[in-house]
Formats: sequence, structure tokens, C-alpha cells
Amino acid sequence: MMNYLSVTQPYNWSMVHAFLTRRAIAGIEECGEYHYARYFDETDFYAVSGLSHVSNEGLTSSWFCATYEPEAQRFAVQLSLQNEACREAVLANIARVLDAQQDPNTIAQALTKAGFTPEHMTSGLRLPATWSPFEALIRAIVGQQISVNGAVKILNQWIGSLREEANGYRHFPSATEIACCDTSKLPMPKARQATLNLAAEAVQAKPLHDSQTIQDLLKIKGIGPWTVNYVLMRGISHPDIFLDNDLVVKNQLARFALTPELAKPWRSYVCIQLWEHANT
Repeated sequence: MMNYLSVTQPYNWSMVHAFLTRRAIAGIEECGEYHYARYFDETDFYAVSGLSHVSNEGLTSSWFCATYEPEAQRFAVQLSLQNEACREAVLANIARVLDAQQDPNTIAQALTKAGFTPEHMTSGLRLPATWSPFEALIRAIVGQQISVNGAVKILNQWIGSLREEANGYRHFPSATEIACCDTSKLPMPKARQATLNLAAEAVQAKPLHDSQTIQDLLKIKGIGPWTVNYVLMRGISHPDIFLDNDLVVKNQLARFALTPELAKPWRSYVCIQLWEHANT
């Protein structure tokens, strides 16, 4: 059965597509001209779907492919699940990742209040996200002080090797897998290698369900405000995160006469707009 997600207009698919394509992990994610597909662990959605009592023994990776249909103003979503009861929760997360249903007028008004003029505002600006807060956390730690391309290269090599050992699983590794993973050969400082394991252990004990559990990550050595705010922004799509300690944001702020505080509660989109200017 085909599923459909309505998309508010205007919708800047090109910027969403660019974000997802640049960060795609081979074997887990795949991007085409008008689609985004990935494998995922559907058991992450069992609790919210009232299925916490259901055994996950014998389950394999689930999959979806969301194809943007601009004329119909929607995504057509092919979805392969093993338990149909979590369908709505999975579709809601796909819509979140694609930021398909944000009100563009609300965002435009917030950017205007912050000080952007119309010629400096991206039409259909969206906040593309990461599949889960845990995945956002691992991506953020791996990406500390290196380029996006450098981080994706490490993730491709590391995650690819983990998946080869995982009996057919093709989704992003769980906290349990990474907690016991040997990170000593990853091309990064030893302190960062240790942070990956410590972060996974913390999430294994307390899953990242909300802003407070994400804020608690600050207790872990090697995790600071930038990493936590990135997880809030990309991992749960928090709309009001302003990364004022981000180097690109700082550099772009020097170009514009902005007061980001005036964009509350939509400051995440101020960051996104500044990053868009840096990319063009």
C-alpha cells in the first residue's frame, strides 16, 4: 500500500535533498533526484505505538522510500514494515526528517523579525533532520572538528563494517551495539573514541526521548553545548535552537544585521538560513 504525506508549499526540496545526500551512509541511506530511502529499526517506534510488549526476536531491518511529487504537493512513501501497528509513528518520523509539514509563512515571519530582508530569505526553507536523536548524537561526535565529508567517510567505513557483522541488519547501529564496539581504530583522537562508547552506554541506560534526556548528555566527558544543541535541532527537530558557538553561524552573523532572539520560538530556522548563505 502506498502512503502519502502532504507537503506545505513552498517547499525547498533541493536544500533538503542536498542535506540528506551529503550525509547519506552507504548501505543504510540512498538519495535520488526526487527520493530519499533508508533502512531503520522499527522497534524504536513500538513503545509510542503501544507495542512495548511485542517481542522483537527475529526481526530484520525495515525500509522506506519517500518520493517527492511536486505537482501533487506530497511525498509518496513506500513502506516495508513487520508490524503494521507502528505505521503512523514511522510516517510521522519521515515527515519530521523531511520537515514536510512546517508552515512556511510562520518561518518567513520569524526570519523577518530576526532582521532578514526578503532577498536574503530562502523560499521554502526547511529544517531537514536526522532519523533519530541517537543517530544525530553519534554523527555529531564523529564530526567534531572535521568537515561533513570527513565525518561521512569515517561513518561509511565504520558503520559499514559493523553492518557486515550484524546478521543481515542494515539500519543504523543501536546504542547497545556501539556501547560494546571497539572504537580504538577509528581515525580520531582517543578521547573522542571513548566518548562514542560512553555516549552509547548512557543512551542504552536512558534513551533520548525528549529535551531533558538530551540535555543530560552534558554530563558525559567530551560532549559540550554544541553537540547537545545539534542533537536537539537535528535529532528531535527542536525549532528554537540557536547555535551561537557554531563557527559558520558566527561568520555569517557578521554579514547581516540580525537579532536572532526576535525569532523565538523559531531560531533553529535562523541557523538554517545562515548555513544556507554559507553554502551559496
